[in-house]
Amino acid sequence: MRHLLTVPTILFALVLSACATNVELPVTPGQLDQNNYKFSVSTAVTNQGVAFHVIITAKNNEIPSDSEANLALISQTKNAQGLLAGTGITPYPSAVPIAFNKDKRAWTADFTLPRESLKTPGLCFIFSELAHDTTNSQHIAMPSITFYEIKLKEFVKE
Repeated sequence: MRHLLTVPTILFALVLSACATNVELPVTPGQLDQNNYKFSVSTAVTNQGVAFHVIITAKNNEIPSDSEANLALISQTKNAQGLLAGTGITPYPSAVPIAFNKDKRAWTADFTLPRESLKTPGLCFIFSELAHDTTNSQHIAMPSITFYEIKLKEFVKE
């Protein structure tokens, strides 16, 4: 009888472990303290557009080396009832140079966007962090990811 329960239990565990979870956390001027990180976003108007200075600081641990940050476009689709059905994240199509300084506990990013680009729907600076687990003293990336989404337009004073 025990053997009959073992196979479904193993299959159930495999299905659960294969599921990836994506979490999106908005970073707004009023919500700079998010989950494991504190964010700072400052702007300055320049002749070329708007200069952004973004600081990402880990609260308790080091920032995982496989984390990423970049400009992206976020699009959200809705179902027939008007409810959120999904989110798409695509790289920002224009080549904007970003100067990164990556320390173990804090990252800084500096970039300048033309003022017109801030009118692009869904334009964000995204910091992404893979979930990790420790197995046999090895730090292993899991199939889950957290996206911290900084909607740049919200940080620019009109």
